[in-house]
Amino acid sequence: METPFYEIHKDLGARFTDFHGWRMPLQYRGIVEEALAVRNETGVFDVSHMGRFLVRGKGVKEKLQKLTTNNFEKLREGKVQYNLITNEEGGIKDDVTVYMLSEESYMFCVNAGNRGKVKNWLSRFVDVEDISQETVQIALQGPESRRILSEFYEVGDLRFYTFRKFGEVIVSRTGYTGELGYEIYLPVEEGIELFRKLCKKAQPCGLGARDVLRIEAGFPLYGHEIDESITPLEANLDRFVDLSKDFVGKEAMLSKKVSRKLFGLELTEKGVPRQGYKIYRNGTLIGQVSSGTYSPYLKKGIALCFVDLESRKEGLEVELEVRSKKLKGKLRSYPFVKKR
Repeated sequence: METPFYEIHKDLGARFTDFHGWRMPLQYRGIVEEALAVRNETGVFDVSHMGRFLVRGKGVKEKLQKLTTNNFEKLREGKVQYNLITNEEGGIKDDVTVYMLSEESYMFCVNAGNRGKVKNWLSRFVDVEDISQETVQIALQGPESRRILSEFYEVGDLRFYTFRKFGEVIVSRTGYTGELGYEIYLPVEEGIELFRKLCKKAQPCGLGARDVLRIEAGFPLYGHEIDESITPLEANLDRFVDLSKDFVGKEAMLSKKVSRKLFGLELTEKGVPRQGYKIYRNGTLIGQVSSGTYSPYLKKGIALCFVDLESRKEGLEVELEVRSKKLKGKLRSYPFVKKR
């Protein structure tokens, strides 16, 4: 599958990769250059492979309250909420952003690889309209994003995790990089025109830079830090779980013993952590990397990892097994980069 921006990507010289069946740009000028452009200036991403649903109907708010871990009562019109959809065993079906359009109308942004699964699950309880094909999604991220986007929409006073509608266009102050940034949802033709213009004002960025940036910011990725077998508590997402309400999988989640929990790691010598690498303390296995990268902003290897609870200590010296050797590092909290 290809997004409506595919021809633009080709014209810009993108190097492509397969991502959950989508032919997406991996990089243009280079992953390091693109990641630094977002940190220091601004980058623009095609994220139209994500799924977008409208969930509407009478009493829909109460139904969604039982299908998600965060509290829908905290939402108001014009506000965005990060939320988790759990299964009956307390594992995570997907992490989503929810846009409250009205008391009886919400937009869900879901991960590309989970689009069908989440739609089928939600459709058992509420009315779901998949608008992914009729719309596109653009992310403009970085210190200059407000100035650039203000040339097209009035976003100067838009607060974090809120959105504004401009006709059929939704602009939210959200993103996956840890920087000041915005996500724009538009009808296809209008989106193509805007994307062309933004690519002339900001560095086009691919999935490679997006992954580096989200690890630096400490954001989970489905299939790495979260999946159907990992509970929100294990993924260190407790703050998005409201235990004062009932939701699918709550009791099962609470009944599971949490022996390992997500934490951060940085190497103190040259190297790049990767998913699956084992972490040792004094020769004892204490954890495993879930996502790792070289941070061009910090100029060191960093990782998100699941470690034993008793080892989850700031500054604890560890060793990372990389092929046939072990590299020195230390455990630490995340985000690694916090600039927003």
